[in-house]
Amino acid sequence: MRLYLLIIAVLICGFRAAAQDKILVAGSGNPYVSLVDKHTGKVEWQHALEKGEECNTVALTKDGNVLYSYKKGAKVVKWNHEVVWDYRVSDGMELQSATLLRNGGMLLGICGNPAQFVELDKKGKETNKVTFDFGVTKPHSQFRQVFQLKNKNYLVPVMAKQAVMEIDRKGKLVAEHDISGGAFSSLELRDGNLLLPCGDKHYYIIVDRNTGKELKRVTSDDIKGASFWFVAQVLQLNNGNLLICNWDGHTRGAVVDVPQLIEIDGDGKVVWTLNNKQDIDKVSAAYYLEDFRLPASK
Repeated sequence: MRLYLLIIAVLICGFRAAAQDKILVAGSGNPYVSLVDKHTGKVEWQHALEKGEECNTVALTKDGNVLYSYKKGAKVVKWNHEVVWDYRVSDGMELQSATLLRNGGMLLGICGNPAQFVELDKKGKETNKVTFDFGVTKPHSQFRQVFQLKNKNYLVPVMAKQAVMEIDRKGKLVAEHDISGGAFSSLELRDGNLLLPCGDKHYYIIVDRNTGKELKRVTSDDIKGASFWFVAQVLQLNNGNLLICNWDGHTRGAVVDVPQLIEIDGDGKVVWTLNNKQDIDKVSAAYYLEDFRLPASK
């Protein structure tokens, strides 16, 4: 009987170990989209990008497939690397952002003159499209990550203007706030305020949603246990902790021993880091998967 219970316990532990928290990671200059086991820091799956592709957003769709942008378009792929659909943009434009909508669809942010914001359903069919002129001539200087807010508007940090703009689904500018630093991404916090990671400024800021006033600035001096490089995407986990993508793509050949991912708690204490440059390259984008098991490839 004891032997039987021991076998059951081992099987249960093995089952649980197979369903640890995972993180999809990618980044400009990184030749792969990778799935990383948070517990071990090891890569469980990689999808190779084509030459010249630049990936700054990654996510898991409601269908369980991988969504990512690659500068000249966006793709959804299965875990066996089969392409579900491929949305390409014309020359002179950059598709830098492919994120999830609150209804389970997808939002594409296309840099151009004018820029475009395209909503797709889960099958890749276009359901809404608006254009907007940011007054920034170079598409590459416009934006990277665009997310839909709880009110269904789009939040766009415009790097060249050092501003964050809220645009509705009809293409109307709802709010614009000047900010310090060229924000790479944004995060709508649970209290409604905005967290803006400011890239090469090596900090992130929290601003008042209604006024744009800076409420807080967090630098390497304010956290305990790691240093910031280019502060890219920041995610808020279900436990309230922040997961920070610490991109090192502007080091110009210098050896920078900083983690690729940094998790901090509410007190600013580092509780976990990922520093595996042998298997994982630059990380500017991430998507957190709780209690996730890699599906079997067919």
